[in-house]
Amino acid sequence: MRILWGILLAGAIAGALDITYAITAYGPLSYNVPAERILQSVAAGLIGREASQAGGMATAGLGLATHFVLATIMAAVFVLAAQRFRLLTKNALLWGVLYGFALYVAMNYVVVPLSAAGANGHFASSLGEASARLRDSFSQIRPTNDPNHPWILAGTLFAHTVLVGIPVALVAKRTLETV
Repeated sequence: MRILWGILLAGAIAGALDITYAITAYGPLSYNVPAERILQSVAAGLIGREASQAGGMATAGLGLATHFVLATIMAAVFVLAAQRFRLLTKNALLWGVLYGFALYVAMNYVVVPLSAAGANGHFASSLGEASARLRDSFSQIRPTNDPNHPWILAGTLFAHTVLVGIPVALVAKRTLETV
């Protein structure tokens, strides 16, 4: 039961920190995107961009719920791995940063391209389509070249490593100390 509570706590903390960063960074600090639209962009991964934007606050709520489910899954993967490989909790800060970086790569170059959020508006429907999307995704790895907000890439890496990876690793360490 303690493991489950650790997973839920880590997911809640990481999810709250990450969505707060996204709403702040893409809102008043840069592009002035309203919080509702940011949350709808998360829902777009499930239902596509057009449907998510047309749904108003309902799809923003779906996006918020989806965000926390994903954060909890990310936490569960780390906590369960750390339960088996205690090395992950020995130096939680280092492993948290590395895990956060892995999450950045996974989300931006695998999950989002295969989701309905992309230009196709639907999940990859075949292995061939998935392969093509991943090939395109990884062929486009380069820094964000936005002269108005050159810090966005660094900020996104910060969010995944410091606001998601580290809290998950620290909660995992604390949870597993008494198990």
